[in-house]
Amino acid sequence: MGKVCVKKGQRPSGALKLTWDKSLLFLALLVVSYTWLGYPALLWIIRRFFATPVTRGEEKPFVSVILAVHNEQEAIAEKLQDCQRILYPDNQMEVLVVSDHSTDATEEIVERFATRDARIRLLRSEGRVGKSGVQNQAAQTARGEILFFTDANTRTSPDILQVLVSNFADPRTGLVTATVHFGQPTDAVTKGQGLYWRYELYLREAESDIGILATASGQAMAVRREIVRPIPPIYGEDCILPLDVRLQNCRVLHDSRAVVFDTMPHTIAGELRARIRMTARNWTGTLSRPAILNPFRFPLTSFGLLSHKLLRWLTPFLLAIAFAANTVLVLDHQQTILWVIQLLFYLSALVGWMLARGDRSAGVFAYPFSFCLANLGFFLGMVRAFRNQRITAY
Repeated sequence: MGKVCVKKGQRPSGALKLTWDKSLLFLALLVVSYTWLGYPALLWIIRRFFATPVTRGEEKPFVSVILAVHNEQEAIAEKLQDCQRILYPDNQMEVLVVSDHSTDATEEIVERFATRDARIRLLRSEGRVGKSGVQNQAAQTARGEILFFTDANTRTSPDILQVLVSNFADPRTGLVTATVHFGQPTDAVTKGQGLYWRYELYLREAESDIGILATASGQAMAVRREIVRPIPPIYGEDCILPLDVRLQNCRVLHDSRAVVFDTMPHTIAGELRARIRMTARNWTGTLSRPAILNPFRFPLTSFGLLSHKLLRWLTPFLLAIAFAANTVLVLDHQQTILWVIQLLFYLSALVGWMLARGDRSAGVFAYPFSFCLANLGFFLGMVRAFRNQRITAY
């Protein structure tokens, strides 16, 4: 039988032969596919058969509403009115507004409310200490068994505390977070939520039902005071508090019955800045709690964090590896169709960006554009995290 002649520099043929570039391509695409499609499907299966119910009750423990502010004169009055509309016993609730050295009329507005409502108290920081710093100050002063963290721009439903607090009848519950609708209360359900946020909410609800949730929304979350640990100033409460709760073997819940409303950036640049900020703070915050990533100590929670968070933030790097490896293969006349598919996807995102930038409807191009915009935010956020840039936000 004759030998197969191969020209110098030419690779042997063979559909099953793997090279470094082909291996990188398929490995990167496999991880991306698992992160965005496989993991949600796996959660659906586990949730269907292994959901863990929560015991709810009617107890009304003392609740301290904690509101960290810095120069919020435009929003603080409406926020305090929002707090006053909460349906909860007056003698079982206090509102602590802690000002991080505000230089506008924020503190004067709070003081006016406090003279008319004994539940409202103003706390002041000594100089700028950041959001986490003033939240720590409020937590030390609070009288409540339950601490409810919220933001100045967040609007709540009147029954928010009743719904959230009912979950603490279960002794396993350490923290409960609400569903955030972006937009105004009148149109948030129909207009305010994009595909990405609905996808995120599904993951949180599924992980909550299974008992492995380790993330929360800083706009509205309630936590047992006895398990609260000081929040490092460089991280956000929405990242660190859920991790600390899970480290103490308590459960983090997402209660879809509790609804709050918040605003989202109205510009592409604003959305990108928000994504960068959240990625940088949450990446460093998650890695600051390495014990929660130990699969021998917290097997399911570490698996959830890896699949839900860490791999998602690494997606832009995986996509870049996949496209680069595919380009090398195309130069050798391999995997051309897959390369064209990737190229068309990114061109569609570019079209979506051009339409959105011109204040026109992006139509179907909005989906690849939104995906790429999110991943650009992940990439830049990771760069900031690697450079140890501090981010403080309210």
